[in-house]
Amino acid sequence: MLISIAILVLIGLVAGTLAGLFGIGGGLVIVPALTALLIHRGFAADLAVPVAVATSLATMLLTAASAVWFHYRRGAVDMATLLRLGLGVAVGAVAGAALATIMSGQDLARVFAVIAALIGLRMMLSKTPRPRHQQARPRGWWLIGPVIGAASALVGIGGGTFNVPYLVYNGYSMVRAVANASACGWPIALAGTATFALVAPAGAPPSASMGHVWLTGALLVGLGGMLAAPAGVALAHRLPAAGLRRLFGVVLVLVALRMAW
Repeated sequence: MLISIAILVLIGLVAGTLAGLFGIGGGLVIVPALTALLIHRGFAADLAVPVAVATSLATMLLTAASAVWFHYRRGAVDMATLLRLGLGVAVGAVAGAALATIMSGQDLARVFAVIAALIGLRMMLSKTPRPRHQQARPRGWWLIGPVIGAASALVGIGGGTFNVPYLVYNGYSMVRAVANASACGWPIALAGTATFALVAPAGAPPSASMGHVWLTGALLVGLGGMLAAPAGVALAHRLPAAGLRRLFGVVLVLVALRMAW
């Protein structure tokens, strides 16, 4: 029992540190780690993968809330953007989570692998999007938002990897894009978690679960992430972020290959 608690907290610490260091969603670490842990504990892949995705989204209810408050206090969150894009991603998250509950674990793992590999390749290329010279507003949010929300909830991430370049392309500075993308991570987490919680899994989930959401795992991983994220941000100002970003991109591609297999 104590070993399981320590592993869950450790997963959160690693995910939080990497999220703060690279500005990525911790779900890219949490989902494969929880999947491996659950399979090691004897759960079938068809149950382990969707439970890992659902639990990853639930951890963001803790981690994303603190990020939103941090950015909001500094005036970086645009409420008009949050209301529009937040609504779009929430609708998409419901659809993505619902789809994840009816997919086989193997197919869901392959979808995660494809998205993680694409993100990893983008990190390896290390191209920072440049804002366009136009009025900052979320153009086409009613179409792009649901797509981003669905893709994010389907693989258990907060959507920042997609929302940041989308917002930068629409005229937001990088700081404001990151702030508003972080804020939109909470509607994705809330809508996706609620959907996963309301749908009963095909098999018997871990103890202390609600639907597909493993509450114990979400709490411990989420707390670890909240504790470690500030350390990751501090390291980002001291370490050669560009080289580390490319290295983590390679790791993500390897993780994607493992999930696909």
